[in-house]
Amino acid sequence: MPGYLNNLGNSWCRRYERLGEPVALENAFQAFRAGATFRTFNPKAQMQCAKRWAAACILLGRFPLHAYQTAFSLLPRFVWIGQTTRRRHETMVAVRDLAAEAASWAISARLYDLALEWLEQGRSIVWGQTLQLRTPYDELSLADPLLAERLQHISSQLDIAAFRAAIQPSDTGLLTDIVSEATHHHALADEWDRLLGEARKLAGFENFLLPVKSNELKQTARHGPVVVINTHLAQCDALIILPQLEDIIHVSLTTVRQETLDQLVADLQCCSGRRGDPGEVRGGFTRSRTKDSLRLATLMWSDIVEPVLKQLGYTRNLELDELPHVTWCTTGNMSQLPLHVAGLYNGITPGAVDLIVSSYTPTLTALLWHRSPSSSQVGLLADGQQASPGQTALPNTVEELKAIRKYSAAVSYCEVEGSRATTAATLAAMEENSWVHLACHANQDRSNPSQSAFHLHDGRLTLEAIARRQFKNKGLAFLSACQTATGDETLPDEATHLAAGMLIAGYPSVIGTMWSIEDEDAPVVADVVYSELLKDGKMDHTRSARALHKAVKVLREKLGMEKIWRWAPFIHIGV
Repeated sequence: MPGYLNNLGNSWCRRYERLGEPVALENAFQAFRAGATFRTFNPKAQMQCAKRWAAACILLGRFPLHAYQTAFSLLPRFVWIGQTTRRRHETMVAVRDLAAEAASWAISARLYDLALEWLEQGRSIVWGQTLQLRTPYDELSLADPLLAERLQHISSQLDIAAFRAAIQPSDTGLLTDIVSEATHHHALADEWDRLLGEARKLAGFENFLLPVKSNELKQTARHGPVVVINTHLAQCDALIILPQLEDIIHVSLTTVRQETLDQLVADLQCCSGRRGDPGEVRGGFTRSRTKDSLRLATLMWSDIVEPVLKQLGYTRNLELDELPHVTWCTTGNMSQLPLHVAGLYNGITPGAVDLIVSSYTPTLTALLWHRSPSSSQVGLLADGQQASPGQTALPNTVEELKAIRKYSAAVSYCEVEGSRATTAATLAAMEENSWVHLACHANQDRSNPSQSAFHLHDGRLTLEAIARRQFKNKGLAFLSACQTATGDETLPDEATHLAAGMLIAGYPSVIGTMWSIEDEDAPVVADVVYSELLKDGKMDHTRSARALHKAVKVLREKLGMEKIWRWAPFIHIGV
């Protein structure tokens, strides 16, 4: 029935578009609403109805609140945890604009808390489902130990099933095995939903693993402002969360349009060489690339970053230790932009690098999930690949590891290099050490993001293999490789890059790269980062953003301010 009602609504819409009859739009509204809320469960058709219902509301000048709430309530079954990670990412394409669209309306209605909740609920959905499966059940164990144990067991099995490799019948000829595996996965998901329902019947657990409310999301700003930027069509807005401030501050970024944002991203790809072979070590900067990169930095400054920093009152150039720390949480194509380097670069007006220390986060939940720093961080693993088979040589990885080694005397230090740096050895060493530094080639697989990988001696250490892990007591992951924080252009809100995989695996603080880096630049950055982080013999990953800011400043002074795309790719993600 939802499918029929969706078709009926579409027919009325076409009549309205052709003839302009108000009654046709009203009939479409009624059909879509009925389809979205119909008792029979058909997630695909109901989601289509809910989205069209919201659009009809807006055309009729009505409040689309109920329509959007219905759409978000359908998301868990539309992007179902009973499917593989890859399948869920494919499904996400149909709702990739839902969060931005709904939040844009909520912001226009000055419902800023609701906008924040919807942006969190409708972005990085697969990522969030993985975090749900890895949530500790300590409090539930006190109320119902048996239920908590059953949930923990099902969660672990679902986590494994989600990352199972896609088996093709042509590969094995065993179609029965594929069907059996999928059926088992579906049964696990159904049991998971049933157990969650049981848990929510307990007193005090009514909201157990339900979407996070704004009052908790605001706790992400305990150590500095968090700026959430949403863009949809002709509207762009910043929502600023400040420490100890209940109200969300809204800044309308009136000069930003979706088409101009798309052009900025296209310009970035040209400037950074993102579309080239990620296996190459890039060299040289043409005059046009420098000119284009400065133009991009100027536009990001005037249209996006400067209005936000003015609202925050961050207009003075301070010493590094006094610079305020801002965390950027961006949506859509905005997540492709290096906002941390926005500026005029005219020698007069300070830019973002002069005024703030920047971090990024794919979601606010990521900051909440990692808000309790481990008190037992022990050991630093450094993995270097000077000559991975099939890849161009990276001679400066030797210098990079040497730079780390000279600061590691006061901490437990493990180094694997060359032929010893296999995928199995690296994963085993990551289990034993709290921090990891990977100096090697990496690539972004745009057709299947879970297969993005680091290139080690015996093969590829994939995002899928990393995300399978549930590391405990981890701190910093320094990914000194190309494109480790480059997202998927098709699903920019899904945080499918290698850096996000490290967050999921349990590393609360990640240093990654937005595009390819020069081999000779990596040792400079690593030297300064570890000289800062290990200078007192303690391992505190919460200082990583400030350490990276200082390191990039050193690299910038060495190369020259104008060579932005040499020093700009290094970014900090997380806490």
